[in-house]
Amino acid sequence: MGGSAGTASGTDRTEDRRRELRSVISAAAVDLVIERGLDAVTVDEIASAANVSRRTFFNYFPSKAAACIPDTPPAGREHVQEFLYDRSVSTMTALARLMWHQVSNARRSSAAFDRFHDMWRREPGVRTQVHEILALTEKELAQLVARREGRAPDSVEAATVAAASIAILRVAVERWRTDESGSLLEHRIREAFEAVADSMAPVDAPG
Repeated sequence: MGGSAGTASGTDRTEDRRRELRSVISAAAVDLVIERGLDAVTVDEIASAANVSRRTFFNYFPSKAAACIPDTPPAGREHVQEFLYDRSVSTMTALARLMWHQVSNARRSSAAFDRFHDMWRREPGVRTQVHEILALTEKELAQLVARREGRAPDSVEAATVAAASIAILRVAVERWRTDESGSLLEHRIREAFEAVADSMAPVDAPG
């Protein structure tokens, strides 16, 4: 039993070190790209700034554009369970809450998250990476929506709700101006989802 606990603890420490090093490389990439632009920065320069080898860089990232994307940790188990089983709110409200938690976790775990916003708009290569990540996130959300609603994993209803939530998230990010603090992104997410919910609310017939 003690051996198993020790192995688990060692695995956790290894994962923590990997996450920390990944964050260091990403922060170095973001800083250099903000300063000089993506095309003017090389992988070797990012590796040097992060004090790692070129080989180590490619163990963590496939490209310099990918290195500019701060990690977004998966939603915590408790938040996923809340999304799946809390029927006191609508599915869209539950999605907004789940995505808010993910963004909050990302901001806490990545030193580069807020600075990333300063450059992703003006770097097409980085925007492409963001869109690819959003596409994967959309598929994951569709599966969660299907589970919550008791539908088939490939149901059009689940896919539509997930696609709408990603579009709403994109609006929130676009409204998060570079002169606003990073914490306001969470507010923008809530604001965007509430705007959609309000627009869909039934309107009383005139008396």
